Amino acid sequence: MGTLKKIITTLIVLSSFYTFSYGQDRIVFLDLDKVVSNTKAGKSIIDKFEKSKKVALQKFEKKERDLKKKEDEIKKQKNIISEEELKKRLVEFRKEVSNFRKNRQKLINDFNQKRNAEFDEFFKKITPIIESYVSEKNIDILLDKKNIFVASKKKNITTEIIKIIDSKIKWLPP
Repeated sequence: MGTLKKIITTLIVLSSFYTFSYGQDRIVFLDLDKVVSNTKAGKSIIDKFEKSKKVALQKFEKKERDLKKKEDEIKKQKNIISEEELKKRLVEFRKEVSNFRKNRQKLINDFNQKRNAEFDEFFKKITPIIESYVSEKNIDILLDKKNIFVASKKKNITTEIIKIIDSKIKWLPP
């Protein structure tokens, strides 16, 4: 009788391991960075902000050169002008530098807010598309590639998602 109990217990334990190891969970992953950089809409957003950034940088570089010239002029006139005039010019120069830094920081903050808002809008549009895909394909778990150490390339659905997003989202070029 004791041997029969041991055999039955062993069979129950083994059968439970068998069902757990052959579960049918469907887990896939997606490279979200690649989706952003390879979809038409994502490329459009990136290009728009790269151009905007380039223009702003050129403007700042020009202003920095102008400020540097002004500083050099003040240094050259240091021994020529009166001490009061020198202090007055230095105060004006420092105000101008301070305003430049404030304006630059404000522009950077505005740029980052606009970029974040644009990408938030992009993700709001692609999330339902991805959710629909997950539902259609009976996928249980969708992971971002950044959080995966190793996985089979067959589990990568990035290219499929890019094609679907490009066909469903009509993004206006900048």
